[in-house]
Amino acid sequence: MFPTSSKTNVSPNSLAIDLQTLGQLVRDARVRCELNIRDAADGIGVSPRVLSRIESGESVGTERLFKVLKDFGLAMLVMQKGDADVVLEALGHTVNWDDVVARQSPATKIGRRPSRTLDRTTPTLFVDYDGTLHAGHALIDTAGQITLDSGRALFEFVPLLVEMLEPYPSVEIVLTTSWLATLPEDKVISYLPAKLARRVVGTTQGRKARFSYLRDGTGRTDIITCYAFGKRLKHWLAIDDSVHGAHRFGSEPGELVRNFVLLDSTRGISDEGAQQRIRDWLVEVHKDNFTQRG
Repeated sequence: MFPTSSKTNVSPNSLAIDLQTLGQLVRDARVRCELNIRDAADGIGVSPRVLSRIESGESVGTERLFKVLKDFGLAMLVMQKGDADVVLEALGHTVNWDDVVARQSPATKIGRRPSRTLDRTTPTLFVDYDGTLHAGHALIDTAGQITLDSGRALFEFVPLLVEMLEPYPSVEIVLTTSWLATLPEDKVISYLPAKLARRVVGTTQGRKARFSYLRDGTGRTDIITCYAFGKRLKHWLAIDDSVHGAHRFGSEPGELVRNFVLLDSTRGISDEGAQQRIRDWLVEVHKDNFTQRG
């Protein structure tokens, strides 16, 4: 192992998210030891080419990589992102995992979709149940009985949605609730009052998010986006407490942010800000449809 220099020229962040950043950490360690590549490689027992490839972010054999790390006094830790957040914070760093994922796939931005023809103009509202039409999340027992972890009443905010949609009979509803994974589709729809149930034209039942989206918590956003694009929807809005990372979806970053209302699960659509966004969307899409018909 090489002795470390007393110089303070350390890397600003010790998180290695890919071979390039890992290579930079190795290079920084070598520079702190005041060694050129040839002398460092000779001391470690690898070829200068191997060390140069590592510092350049190119792949080498795992055994040689760990030998280089060990001799530079570097250790690799593998842990959950939440634990990594704690460790990095203790070192004085923070990390935006959305940015990390985007940097790992620079050529194909997360959630990026090709331009599409969106010619179905019927206003469509994607509606969740838990954290949207009531506060909290459902607990469904083996007998099919449903209670909320919040202790609140089921569907207590439904009258608000009925009232908001009343002036707009053309609005259709697509259900996105996780209840669809446990209960039959017709049973899920039956919990809604007739004024909403008759608007339901579909659900996201059976649709699966790609693994990378499930892993980073944007699975629901991916499913809704794929449904909307697949149906060629032009005017749609999703109200949901699980639509995270919306800024990463669409043909361009940020394109679909206005299509998602991320709710506080303790307030759902009782939140006045959320209600205002829904009302603004209703006015906007109906004005646009009226203009096109004119």
